[in-house]
Amino acid sequence: MKLFKRKKEQKPASKHELREIYTSQDGSKWFEFLQPMNTPAKRAIAAEVATRFADMNVTKAILKELIQGMKGHANKGDIVSLFGILAEIEFRLDFIGEEETLLELASTYFLIEGEPADDLSEEWTNKKKTILKNDTAARDFFLSRAYLFTTKFSELSGRDFQKYLKENRENAERINRFLSAFTSGDTLKTSIS
Repeated sequence: MKLFKRKKEQKPASKHELREIYTSQDGSKWFEFLQPMNTPAKRAIAAEVATRFADMNVTKAILKELIQGMKGHANKGDIVSLFGILAEIEFRLDFIGEEETLLELASTYFLIEGEPADDLSEEWTNKKKTILKNDTAARDFFLSRAYLFTTKFSELSGRDFQKYLKENRENAERINRFLSAFTSGDTLKTSIS
């Protein structure tokens, strides 16, 4: 007679081999594809898009907001504010890496138990982002792993990259202050640094 039933592992269902690589603080088991070249098409395409945004160091949502701001300033003839936004975009292009875009990439490529491996959904992506935002050790682990997918990975070691992200956090958050000022109706006539 068994008093306790062993919890059956809910490894993501996939026709591709997966390997467990991490267990987050909340007990979620994380997986990656054993052969990255076998990543299902839908997930691989989403990861490629996320990699491009990671290379630009800006999320798709923020880039769209910046473009709308540029259009708004152009329509008002406010060239100074328009160039302020362009300067912010150019500034971010020189980052080695940025946390939000890399979290997007990590939550696209890596899977958690119970998630359908051959499909990609916003629900599962958001669940993974929430785990990563609340678990510093997991976030650091997956930021480093996602960083390896970008074209700039040869420039720094994983440990140096973590140090860079911590030191650059204020610069990375600068865009939020910039967008906050933009959406509040303030016109930026001076530098935002």
